[in-house]
Order: sequence, then C-alpha cells, then structure tokens
Amino acid sequence: MRSKRLKIGLAVFALAMSPVLGAQDTVKAHWNFDEVKDGKTRDVRGGVDDSVSGNFRLARGVKGQALVLDGYTTHIFRTSDAVPKLGPDFTIEAWIAIGAYPWNWAPIAAQENTISLNSNLDAACWPDDITVNSPRDGFFFGVGPQGQLGLFAGAGDWLDCRTKEMIPLRKWTHVAATLRSGKGISLYIDGEKVAESPLATNFRPAEREDLRVGMGRQKLEPSNPVRAFATLACWYSLDGILDELRIHESALSAVEIQKRYAAERPDSEPDLPPRLLPSGPAGQGIFGASYQNLKYYPEWDALWPVSSDPDIVVQFDDTPVRVVFWRGTRYSPAWVMENGMWMADQSIENFNDDDGCIEHMLDPRCRFSQVRIIENTEARVVVHWRYCPTSANDHHSQVDPITGWEDWVDEYYTFYPDAVGLRKVILHTKGQFLWPEEVIALCHPGQKPEDVVDLAAMTLVNLKGQSHTYTWAEKTPELRDGDRYLHFGSAPEKRPVIMRVNMKSAIKPFQVFETTNRFRVFAHEHRKGISHFPWWNHWPVAQVPSDGRYCQAPDRASHFSLAWGGPPPHDGENGTFWWAWMYGATNDSAESLVPLARSWLLPPKVIVEKGDVEASYDLTQRCFVLNFNSENVANVQLRLEAESGSPIFNPAFLVKNWGDRDVRLRVDGQEVPRGKDFRFGKIRGINRYDLIVWVHLESERPVAIELTPEDDD
Repeated sequence: MRSKRLKIGLAVFALAMSPVLGAQDTVKAHWNFDEVKDGKTRDVRGGVDDSVSGNFRLARGVKGQALVLDGYTTHIFRTSDAVPKLGPDFTIEAWIAIGAYPWNWAPIAAQENTISLNSNLDAACWPDDITVNSPRDGFFFGVGPQGQLGLFAGAGDWLDCRTKEMIPLRKWTHVAATLRSGKGISLYIDGEKVAESPLATNFRPAEREDLRVGMGRQKLEPSNPVRAFATLACWYSLDGILDELRIHESALSAVEIQKRYAAERPDSEPDLPPRLLPSGPAGQGIFGASYQNLKYYPEWDALWPVSSDPDIVVQFDDTPVRVVFWRGTRYSPAWVMENGMWMADQSIENFNDDDGCIEHMLDPRCRFSQVRIIENTEARVVVHWRYCPTSANDHHSQVDPITGWEDWVDEYYTFYPDAVGLRKVILHTKGQFLWPEEVIALCHPGQKPEDVVDLAAMTLVNLKGQSHTYTWAEKTPELRDGDRYLHFGSAPEKRPVIMRVNMKSAIKPFQVFETTNRFRVFAHEHRKGISHFPWWNHWPVAQVPSDGRYCQAPDRASHFSLAWGGPPPHDGENGTFWWAWMYGATNDSAESLVPLARSWLLPPKVIVEKGDVEASYDLTQRCFVLNFNSENVANVQLRLEAESGSPIFNPAFLVKNWGDRDVRLRVDGQEVPRGKDFRFGKIRGINRYDLIVWVHLESERPVAIELTPEDDD
C-alpha cells in the first residue's frame, strides 16, 4: 500500500510540475509546424489551418519539425474572424533561432492597427525619434533590428516594452511576453525576465485586424539608414527558425515560464547552415574561368530564379586565390584569399541629393548587371562585366533627355597565369566622367572589419620601393604629404602607385595604379565604438532598396571601405572615358611588387628585329601587341630592351591574325617547351585567329624573343 501511495504521489507531482500540461488549458492557439501541406500549417489547439506564403522549408525543431523563414518573403496569415479573442491578460511564447536580425522590427506574432507616422516609416518601426500621430490598438510581439525582443500593446497609448539584451544568433532561444492589464508587460528570454514596463490601464485588442506571423502587415524601411531619403520601404520577414508558437489567454507567472523553457529546451543545434560567401572549391585549380551556380544558403538561393550558370569563378594553378563574379555582389568581382577573406571594389558611381548613390550596389536583383567570359585559354582569361549604375529608387545616372540613354559601363578583366589581373573600365555617357574605384573589403556573417584586416590596414609603395603603412588604430589616418597627389609636376617615382591591403591572410591583395592617380582615405561615416572602419550591410547579398545601412551587428554579409585609389580618366572613342589599373595578390612584401609595377607602367622598349610587323605595348591588357603589315604571318623576332627601371616581368604577346597554328618560343636563342613557363592560346574571331602568348620570365637586361609558327621549319 505504501508503494502504491508513493507512485500516485509522484504522478500527481509530475503533472503539477509539467509546464505544458499545467498551462495547457490557457492555450488558445498553438502552431507546432510539424507539417505544412498545400500551403497550410495547422493551429493544433484551435483546429484552424493557416496560410503559409513565400519561401520556406521545414527543419528539425525543438520538438518535431519547425518552420524556416527566409528573411524576405515568409509569413503566416489568419483572417480576423478566426483569431483567438484575447482578454485583458495574455501570454505569447515561442522558440526561435535567428539567422540574422530583421531589417527593422518583424513580428513573431502581431494583431495591431496600422497607423500613419510623421515619416514614411511604417508603424512597426517605432524608433525612438518617431512620434505616433494617433492611438493604436492590438499587440505586436517581435524582434528588432538590433536583436531586441519587444512587446508593443494598445492601452490608450501604444505601450513599448523592449529588451536591452540581444537575442543570440543561430541558437535556440525561448522567448515569451506576458501582459497583465492594469499592471504591466514582462519579457523573458530563456526563462529569465529581462524587461518589464508598467501598464496602468486595460489592454485594447484590435479584433478587426488579421493576425500576422513572421512578416509585418505593411512595407517598412530598413532601420539605421545612412541616407533616409534613399532608403525605401520594402517587404521582409524574420530570418531564422520558428517553432512551438503559443498564445495563452492568461498571463503566465515567471515560474511557469521558467518551467516551460526548461521542459522543452532542445539538445541539438538549430538547422541553420553556415553562411559563407561562396567562391567555389578551395585550393589551387586549373587556370581558367568557369561558369558556376554558387550556393550561399538555401533561403537566399531560393530567392533567385536562375539556372546552372549565373556566376563566374576564375582559378589559378599556382595559388589558391580566386576571383569571383557572383550575383550576390551584383557581379562586382572579388579576390578571395587562401583563407576565404574577400577583397572587392567599387564601380562607376554617381551621387545627387534626390537619389543618393547611383551605382552597381543598388541593383540587388542584377537587372542591369551581367557577366560573360570573352577569352578562356591557358595563357589568358578575359571576363566582361556590363552594368548600368542604379539608385535605390531605380533611377539612373546622367540620362540623356533626347535619347533616354543613361550611363552604361563595360569593364574588361584580363587575367594571366601569374594571378595578376588588369581592369579596364569604359564609361559610355553624354555627361561627365565619374570615379570608378574604392577599396572595399567584405565580411562574412559573423565577422567585423577588425576580423578581416589589421588595424595597420594599408601599405603604399612608390616605384623607388619606399613604403609607408597606415593604421586605423587611433583614428582614420591622413595621408602624408609625400603620398598625396599634389600636381603633375611632382616626380612620378616618388608618388605611391602600389596599394596593398593588409588582410588577416597569408596572401594579401594589392592594386597598382598609374603615377597620376589620386589616393584618398575614406574618412567619413565612421561610428565610434562600433568599428575602426565605416561598416555597412546594404551590400553585398542584401535584397532591400537602401543606399546605405549601418551595420547593427555582425549578423549579415557586410562591407567596409578603406580608401580610393583614384586612377586617372582617359578620353576614349565616341565620347567615352576609360580607366585601367592592376590587381593581384601576393604572399611577399608590398615592396616586392615594384618590379611588376615598373614592368607595367614603364615597360621595356620593344624592337622588331625580324618580321613585317608593328609592335606596341597596351597598358590596358598588360601585353605587347603585334600587328602584321601583310597577310604573310611568319617568324617574328623581337628584342625587349629591359633594364632595372623598365624590367621584364612575365610578358604577354598578342599577335593579331596569327591563324589556326601553334607556336614555338625561343628566349635568347633557347627553345622553351610548352608548359607552365610558356603558355599560348588562340582567340577566335570572324574568319581569323589571334594568338596570345604568356611567358614566365623576369629580367632586368635585354632579352630576345622569337615566335615561330609550328608548321615552319
């Protein structure tokens, strides 16, 4: 009998201690997301099927399955007539795992009146500097742009209760809010009370409004804009996983909420795949360009209606560095280091006080941006990027009032096997020239700028090998007088032309500019205490219409700026402007790049010793161009008059109208076998073939080069 009484007592105690059973009678709605069928998910308590719209998937949950929301399109909707009638007191609880904080306040669950504010921001924004014009009813329980948890409720005034604590990223978190009319609101994270606000009157429900889960009822502007006038309202949703959402008709006690958290606390991590900017397979590859469909993470990938080859990756066979033309950067290329650090750049950019910036960054769906492979041989790769600078409100740059044509840009990227690339920018405009370059690094989600670059972030070098490293440790640096562009009369060899970015990688990216470039440090939009560098997340990856959004946390892919290289503009054909400069990556010192820079900026004179051919050097392609004066293409002998001031550094030769024949190479009379040190390819045109030759060769003395058609004796 004693044993039986003990068993009964233990059973009664377990029932009393069970948070789910103990509070089950108070539950008015419960979404467990174990199944979504035909676009419906079931409120298992209320027996109602609710619509699920947008992109979503089911993943392992706290219990059973859970709903993964994509951050842009996912939401659950229930009409007002089927929403549980909330009395004076209520509780809302859920399990969430946040992938990234929302662009502004986003609801876990909300049934509130819409309302106009004294700006274009939607009412769910509720930033501290916005004043509501009229009273509001209902409730909004959700997550803020800095990761705050909040409950907002109508009770005569629109009561605001939010946490200072941030909900952790990529962790299962139990969140709850209770409202007791006439007493107050309390907020809980993982069973602990973290915020409360008094409530002197009774809660007023918004019974005529629909219930929204995951997404607000109106478009909202992203929070914390750089320029509010160029940040537009848009749809977005929670980004992460939602499970076990319950609405109670009473205000649960702190003890009950703690018990509910403890009883359901999961052992496994949420099913949120890592979010690393994609760059293809790691390590060295075969030199060349490949079309790819680069995968970021499932929810972002699902936003893109693309097939198998929207992106391009360029690989090199002597370095793990890659160059990526990816739709997530609007196809602006990025150099990816051996450890996955990304170095990017700016495009042609305009600005006005109505549109803000007009640039490639503000074309999030790549409607005006595209890439294609032009050449792809063992000796050279050429990728073409074409785009139209665009503003957040879909306006364009320098529109011709007669023809309607706006600025368009063609950029040609020429890569050689030594992992050096040339960028040629051609601006088609009826207006003035615009600047095309800004030194920009990217952060993966979870990274701050300080994780990507050293505080001594930039080293400048001139053609004499003199260098200086600039640090952001105390403040934004100022360029020394000797490193500033002063006037055309200053000695070219004293002006810095090499810029190396000191990334936290073994291999570091660099750029080389003409001697009339204009270096400037990016010295605005810093936020003291946030980062040593100006830091934004409206680009890359983001799909919101914003000309600039300050990072609130390292939750999203982001970018930061260091400087402008300022390559000089040149007049081109048909009223165009063009620029050219060099990119690459090195695991050696910044000063070691001087011979490469000299070979490009001060190339050795080329003398034709045999052959009816004209020879010249093309800065924009980093190669010697040979044009035959007759159709008789035969043996060509050249002499490159190299010296220490004009060295040879891995020269390339473009021979026009060579024909569909292979070639033999002799250097100073010695035959060089085809292989890693001697590569060639044929570039097909209409009824013609050009020949491109690349030679692994460094010299500070004259060198004889002989090119012979393979079919000649």
